[in-house]
Amino acid sequence: MKQKNIFITTPIYYASGDPHIGHAYTTVLADVISRYKKLIGYDVFFLTGMDEHGQKILEKAEAAHKKPKDFVDEIASKFKDLWCKLDINYSIFARTTDQNHCDTVTKVFRFFHENKYIYLDNWQGLYCVQCEENYTKSQAIKKDDDCLYCKVGHKLTTKKEESYFLKISQFQDWLKNFLVTNPNFIYPENRLKELNNNFINQGITDLSISRTTYDWGIKVPGDDKHVIYVWIDALMIYLSGLGYLSKQDSNFKKYWENENSQIIQLMSKEITRFHCIYWPIMLEMLGLRKPTNIISHGWIVTDKGKMSKSLGNAIDPNEYIQNYGSDALRYFLCKEISIENDGVFSKELFINTFNNDLANNYGNLVSRSIGMLTKYTNGKVIKPDDKYFDELDKSLITESRQSITKIIELIEQTKIQNILETIIQLGDATNKYIEDKKPWVLVKENKANEVNAFLFTLFNVVRVMTIFLSPVLVKGTKESISQLNLTSELLNVASINDFDLSNNHQVNNSSPIYLRIK
Repeated sequence: MKQKNIFITTPIYYASGDPHIGHAYTTVLADVISRYKKLIGYDVFFLTGMDEHGQKILEKAEAAHKKPKDFVDEIASKFKDLWCKLDINYSIFARTTDQNHCDTVTKVFRFFHENKYIYLDNWQGLYCVQCEENYTKSQAIKKDDDCLYCKVGHKLTTKKEESYFLKISQFQDWLKNFLVTNPNFIYPENRLKELNNNFINQGITDLSISRTTYDWGIKVPGDDKHVIYVWIDALMIYLSGLGYLSKQDSNFKKYWENENSQIIQLMSKEITRFHCIYWPIMLEMLGLRKPTNIISHGWIVTDKGKMSKSLGNAIDPNEYIQNYGSDALRYFLCKEISIENDGVFSKELFINTFNNDLANNYGNLVSRSIGMLTKYTNGKVIKPDDKYFDELDKSLITESRQSITKIIELIEQTKIQNILETIIQLGDATNKYIEDKKPWVLVKENKANEVNAFLFTLFNVVRVMTIFLSPVLVKGTKESISQLNLTSELLNVASINDFDLSNNHQVNNSSPIYLRIK
C-alpha cells in the first residue's frame, strides 16, 4: 500500500465545564477514523485539546475561588481522564495555555498586522458570554420576556469596547469561489446551505479579534490592554500543535504543508461557521493550504428532546463506561449516531444495539467458532481440498471478500457508520451460514473434510470481522485476537484476502467477550 499522511483534529474543547456525551462523540469518531486510516497504511497525526482563555472561564474560575490556570488544569485533567477511559489514542493534547501556542498566536497576530489585515476601531453590539460570539439584532432570538437570546438559548448582553478587527470582509468573493470549487470541503452538504443562507449571503463583516474587558488570554503584541480573542487564539491551535512558526516544525511540514497529506477536521455543527468561514480566510491570509474536509456532525439528543442538566436528561459518558464498558459506548456512538442529522441517544436503544450487534452477533460468532474448532478438530484450522467446499462455503467466502473491498473503500471515504453496517451484515450472513450448514449433522455423518471446510470458512470470516472491528472495539478485539491466536500476519490488511494463511492454525480457549445486558 502507498504510504499517505493524514492530520485529524477534533475541535479544542472549551474548558468551562466537565466533558459530556457530545465531546465524547466527536472524539471517539476522530479516534475511530484515525485507527481505520492506520489500519490501511496511513501515517496519522491526531490532535485534540483544550481552549482555555476567555471571559467565561475567568468568571467560572472566580466563582470557584480558583486561579484561571488552576481551574483549566482541573478541567483538562477530566478530559484526559475520559479520553483514557475511552481508549482515545491521540498524538497530541494541545492547550491554548501552552507556551508554544502562545508564541505562535503572537507571531500570527504580528503577521496579520504587518500585512495590514488588522485595524483598530470600536465594537458595539450584542454578545453571548457563554458562546463567546457576537450577534446582530437580526441573528438574535427575541423571547416573551422581550430579552434577546443566542441560538443556543443564552441571554445576550450589549457591549461597546475598543477592539482590533480582522479584515475578513474583503475575502467574501474569494470564500464563495473557494466553497464552489471545493464542493467536498464541508460534509454534509446541508451545512454549506446553512452557512450561505445565514451568514455568507448576508455579507461577511470584519471580525473583532481582541478584548479589553478581561485579561485572561494572550496579550496583543505592543498593546497590553488588549487580549487576543478566541477565534484567532483557538483556531491557531491546529497549526501550533504541529509546530508552525517554531524551530520544531517537522510535523507541520509533514502533515499540513505537504500537499499530498489529507487534513480532516471534525466538529459539532454549532461551530461550523467559525471553521468554514473564518478559518479558511485566515489560512488564505497566511498563504497556507486549506483542510481537505470539514466534517460537521449533528447534535446528540434524547428521545425526549435536547439534553439539559436542568431537565435531568444529560448523559454522562463516564457512567456508561463504568456500567457497560468503553467498547459499548464507542460502538453505539459510531453505529447509531448519524453524522448528517441529529442523533438520538436512549438507554433502550443503547442496550438493544449492544445485545444485537456485540453480544448476539460478533461476540457470539467468536465464541461459536472457537467452540466448534475445539470440539471438532482440537482447535486446529484445517483447509481441505477445494472439492469439499460446497456452494454455502463458497458463497460466504465471496461475500466476505466483497465486504473487504467495500470496507476499504468506505475507510477511504471516511464512512464509519457504513463500515459497521457492512460488518454486521456479514455477521448476520455468517450466523445464517452456520444454521444452513448444520455442522453438527456433518459430524454425525463423519464428513470430516466437509467439517474442515466449514470451520476454515468460519474462522476466516470471523478473522475479517475482528480486523475491521478493531478500530472501534479496542478492548474486545484484543481479547478476540488472543482467543483466536491471531498473529501479525493474520491481522495484516495487506494479506486479509489470503485465507490459506490460516491453514493448520491453532486457536486458544474461548470465553465470552460481550455478555448480554438484561
